[in-house]
Amino acid sequence: MSLLKAENITAGYGEMDILHGVHMELREGEIVALIGPNGAGKSTLMKTIFGLLRPRAGSITFDGQDITGRSPDRIVRLGICYVPQTDNVFPSLTVKENLEMGAFILNEDLSERIERVYQVFPDLKRFHTKKAGSLSGGQRQMLAMGRALMLDPKVLLLDEPSAGLAPKLVELIFEKIVDINETGVSILMVEQNAKQALKMADRGYVLATGRNRFEGTGDELLNDPQVAKLYLGG
Repeated sequence: MSLLKAENITAGYGEMDILHGVHMELREGEIVALIGPNGAGKSTLMKTIFGLLRPRAGSITFDGQDITGRSPDRIVRLGICYVPQTDNVFPSLTVKENLEMGAFILNEDLSERIERVYQVFPDLKRFHTKKAGSLSGGQRQMLAMGRALMLDPKVLLLDEPSAGLAPKLVELIFEKIVDINETGVSILMVEQNAKQALKMADRGYVLATGRNRFEGTGDELLNDPQVAKLYLGG
């Protein structure tokens, strides 16, 4: 069943359109990868879904509701959380304080929610009193994802979760994404590391110049000669 769906999305910045009639669907329990060259519109689509950009045309539905053009604070309350590529932690706050900020809209004791995040990311528990700004790149990425999980989202939007990380940390981050998915969270992920993303994804979309170019299961895209030649380095 379709959980999140974007249809015929046209959106951009200022007067310039980046997306031209893009479509995407995320079903319950899936990991879906968005891949393509720089400037293809992947992050623009993510920001449009989350309400940071307003589409000029098209529609976005989530869990049967039309959420087209809604503000991020309303979208978060429905069960969609977004982890941007950069500036995704509060560097002057501790790990625990960052997690608390992830659930600032809730008026309740957050200790159980924090403990659930620590179960997914044990490193965060070890460093719970450290300032986020002192963490490594991989630890900051785990903290950003952990903060998003504080609201028990149905959908997690991840924009370039492996960007700038060493290969071993990339592997660890991808393992954690699978762990999160196995708890029941559906994941839409923009990722430059296309081969690894497609290996773990149920389905994928290839965007180019703001348009849908290819789509299929992760295996289908990995084994498509055209996709391999144009977007997977062979």
